[in-house]
Amino acid sequence: MPVIDYIDAPNRDIYLHPDTVGSSVNPIDIYREMRTLRRTDENLRKFDLFLEAKGNDAKGGGKFTERYVICLNGTRIVPYDVTHTLTVTGTIITDDGQEGISCFDRTPLNVATVVDINYIPPQVEIIEVNTGSGLTAEQAQQIIEIWRRLSLDAANPLLNKANGGFQVGGITVDATQQGSDILQSRQ
Repeated sequence: MPVIDYIDAPNRDIYLHPDTVGSSVNPIDIYREMRTLRRTDENLRKFDLFLEAKGNDAKGGGKFTERYVICLNGTRIVPYDVTHTLTVTGTIITDDGQEGISCFDRTPLNVATVVDINYIPPQVEIIEVNTGSGLTAEQAQQIIEIWRRLSLDAANPLLNKANGGFQVGGITVDATQQGSDILQSRQ
């Protein structure tokens, strides 16, 4: 679905497409389409960027912001000029500290047109959770023992015993002959 009808670059207004009437619009979609239009229209590239998308900004404590759009240098979004309710599902702010409905400009619309803007920012944040290795304590200990048995732990060298057993990192394995086989057992 097209989201942008056209961009009035000198006035820094982004006019929404008729397909946005009665539908939900995510500011990220407006941003993507604006980038596409700038890429294909030389006249739009003469002007500073209208929107910027960001996200995953650190909030501290392993928490990060969701994706959001910033209206730059006075850019405003103008709803399509017909009476309707526009639902905005996503975070949009301005570089001068405003949010949500304040990012939209209804003044260019016909006086008889009524556009209600239903701004629904997502109630999310990204949380980084350190889950460790995913091993149980027993599994981790088994891996440590294998590491030591293979003599990979320089702090715990493998000591071979005369009977064919060995000792490493507090682990003692004795060897006994059983017929033509040698049985190693942990003590």
